[in-house]
Amino acid sequence: MPAAGRWTNWWRRRQPEPVEPIEPAEVPEEPTPPEDPWRPVAGEFALRLLTLTWEAVHHIGEAEFREQDSERRKVLFRIDHSVTRVRRLAENLRVLTGEPLDDPDQQVTSLQDVTHAAGAAVENYERLHFGPIADLAVAAVAADDVIRILTELIDNADRYSPPTEPVTIAAHLTGDGDVVIRVEDSGIGVNPAHLPWIERLLDSPDGPPTDELRPAHLGLSVAGVLTHRHRSLRVRLVPRQPRGTVAMLLIGADLLCETPRVAEPEPPQPAVEAVPEQRRPIAGNEVTMVLPMQKQAMPRRVPASVRGTDPPPPPVTTQVHQTTWHDDAADFNAGVDAARAKVPHRNERPPKAEGPR
Repeated sequence: MPAAGRWTNWWRRRQPEPVEPIEPAEVPEEPTPPEDPWRPVAGEFALRLLTLTWEAVHHIGEAEFREQDSERRKVLFRIDHSVTRVRRLAENLRVLTGEPLDDPDQQVTSLQDVTHAAGAAVENYERLHFGPIADLAVAAVAADDVIRILTELIDNADRYSPPTEPVTIAAHLTGDGDVVIRVEDSGIGVNPAHLPWIERLLDSPDGPPTDELRPAHLGLSVAGVLTHRHRSLRVRLVPRQPRGTVAMLLIGADLLCETPRVAEPEPPQPAVEAVPEQRRPIAGNEVTMVLPMQKQAMPRRVPASVRGTDPPPPPVTTQVHQTTWHDDAADFNAGVDAARAKVPHRNERPPKAEGPR
């Protein structure tokens, strides 16, 4: 083989074989779950229910104010309480559908008011027992959510405990500056088989999968959604010995503040009552100066002793303190009148007759 042919064969062997480009394998995309078309419908349905409940509460309140019969007022109050529970269910539906709950009147709320507002929204509110409540308040940004979470915990305790046993609610301050609200009941307790699901529900930001939702625990589902709106809110359920359950709601120090104090109204200042002028006609050469008199309703001091014993009565006397102001004014006016009439005044002495010097 000629040298040129041998070199050509060697060069061809040195060249890499043309490789066809390999297209990357297509990674199958995970199918996104289809959006539930009923979710916005349920949220709108809950909003309309809320509007109707607020309207009903307004009309029932007017009827209660006008009703004089005590028995009828009790019936109206029970209707009002039922409408309040319907409103709570409509709010829970908005929470579970992910729709916002606009609270235009957010305000700092004391723990005392938080616990009582939550207890007033359950069915058997009469058997709630309130223990010691820390003298603190919840910030406005979280007060409404705390009330809703606590309402569901109290409602669970009310449902799953004997109607003859009380449900105790107390709020304690921890060493870290947090507050723990405890809801204790003496009911049947939590099913041990449900504890893992409840822990995932309350600890996971996304909550349990949709297929694990249990209608019997919708209140805990609402509490789980609302808890994860704030970083320092935690809910935990533990068995109570010998029976029952303790539901604990932890409120972080960043969501707490001092209880707002209502300023006491200042006492009204005493009014000054003006007495109309007393005028009478001026006769002859009488000189009269009329001064307007003012009577001020000032509080009078009553002598008393801090020891609680009555002081001795002041001495009784018939002596009247005399002043010379009225006499001097009378003499002044009389002197002016006498000078004008050229009549000698009673205080003027007649001139002495001059005798022979």
